[in-house]
Amino acid sequence: MILSQLLDQVPEQTVFPTPEEVDERLLALADRHPELVRRRRLGTSRLGEEIHLVSIGSGPREALVVAGPHANEPVGFLTVPYLAESLCPESSSATMGPLSAEYTWHFIGCLDPDAARLNEGWYGGPFTRRHYARNLYRPPLAEQIEWSFPGDGSAADVPPETQALMEAIDSIRPDLLVSLHNGEFGGVFYYVTREVPGLAQALTELDVGIPLHLGDPELPGARPLAPGVFLAPTSTEVNAAVTTTGTSSLEYAARRHGTLSLVVEVPQWSDPRSCDPTGSGVPLSEVLTGAADLLDGVSAAIGTRLDPATATLSAPDSPFVRSTADVRRTVDGLATALRAHSGEHQREATTAEWFGWQQTAHLFRLRGCGSALRLLAGELAVGNHSPAVRRAHRELSELFDQWATAAEQAAPGRQIPLTELLRAQLAAILTTAATLTRA
Repeated sequence: MILSQLLDQVPEQTVFPTPEEVDERLLALADRHPELVRRRRLGTSRLGEEIHLVSIGSGPREALVVAGPHANEPVGFLTVPYLAESLCPESSSATMGPLSAEYTWHFIGCLDPDAARLNEGWYGGPFTRRHYARNLYRPPLAEQIEWSFPGDGSAADVPPETQALMEAIDSIRPDLLVSLHNGEFGGVFYYVTREVPGLAQALTELDVGIPLHLGDPELPGARPLAPGVFLAPTSTEVNAAVTTTGTSSLEYAARRHGTLSLVVEVPQWSDPRSCDPTGSGVPLSEVLTGAADLLDGVSAAIGTRLDPATATLSAPDSPFVRSTADVRRTVDGLATALRAHSGEHQREATTAEWFGWQQTAHLFRLRGCGSALRLLAGELAVGNHSPAVRRAHRELSELFDQWATAAEQAAPGRQIPLTELLRAQLAAILTTAATLTRA
């Protein structure tokens, strides 16, 4: 009853807030309720932005909720302020009931503010794949906060944002750690770091207006527990398929403090095919090689147009230079891996699997080309109008339009209202917290 009331009273959301706006809402909450809400600095970002922890209540269990672990995934910027405000007496929503008394709630409003700011160009819409891909920034894997935790627990040589999250985890010793993510195309799905009686079933049965993702999990090595619910793999299992730069925050918290972690993944766009378990009529081996075919040549197509301009760049180590290079490495490695393993899968692919791999290929094509265009747009903005930069920008703009049109024709999709995304994350957090208290 408490959950349904909270979900029903979520106000309509039409834009994503900026990191500053999230911080301002949480600061205002602490100012209004100094007896209940505590705020402290955890650390400072690479560009000097303070990262804060807001704590509410004094229950015996500890829950830590983190928004913005990936810079291009801002749904948590809606969820964290709403949940924090719902815990305070002025909230017009139903009280949190037992969950207020059972938990001390801790919130990080934006874990990676520097990178999140590079996404603000699409936060206000229009929420189309074309506009999103043209304005997004995704840090390279080596700079992603959640995957740069040290295996030995040492804070040396890790980004300051990682140190801030380590400080939160080690000082709070959370019973529950929630990492709020969102994807691009598909359905809602969840990762948990251990099996808790009744949890997988409770998550898969949540009715949040968004279909479940029934294709393959994004993380290699993840094991299905229920439709749309996966047991998160260890870093060793992930590294068997994809080279990462460290341990995940989930594994770090579990190893040091026995924490149960939940990752909530909600999509920005949906298509019925992403949730269709029926047969596609195509062997999975052909699905994988088909995705590899789409990825083949992506790096070369971008490089043929971009590389002649690199010698003239005024900012040769900009975030977009690093991001573009990372996408190019990723697509080359993924295409090779798909071909290498395609022969192991002779069964018929489900429609969800076929659709998911097709969309993965479109995602990386648009992400790589969009990142290269932002690199070049930055050069033009600071006055670097060399012939090579202008030509690269023109040619990559044409390529982006071709790839965006192909993606739109393959899957026009439904843009999921932001309010539904907030509700889906909120429902998963509260369902997991309640289930954990009964375990």
